[in-house]
Amino acid sequence: MKCLRRNMTEFEYYGYTGLDSDLNDDGLHTGIWKPVYNDPVTYMGNISSPSGSVIQAFDGIEIRYSHTLVMDDPKLDIKETGYIVWKGNEYDIRAVRPSLNSLLVALEQRIKDNGDQYEEPDGET
Repeated sequence: MKCLRRNMTEFEYYGYTGLDSDLNDDGLHTGIWKPVYNDPVTYMGNISSPSGSVIQAFDGIEIRYSHTLVMDDPKLDIKETGYIVWKGNEYDIRAVRPSLNSLLVALEQRIKDNGDQYEEPDGET
């Protein structure tokens, strides 16, 4: 029943392709590596609303997640290294579990970076 078309919502999936280094003004690599993702692919799936009672044991492994995504095609190329964008928010993929006729994905919302410098716990930066 979760995979009825009326229950599905649209989201974008970004697949991980590798790492790339930043370049400085002289065109040399800085040694700071960033992840690189493919262009987005649009899918339809049922994403649960966030709940206060999150089950901590997901398939025998303790994984933190805030939403679950259910899709009706277990052969989709969705991997734990990618992320999705849904309703303007980014979600990390924590676990992907295919079954006979569906795909269950555990999602956790990414914390937005406000651009501030990381502060050490003792107060030094």
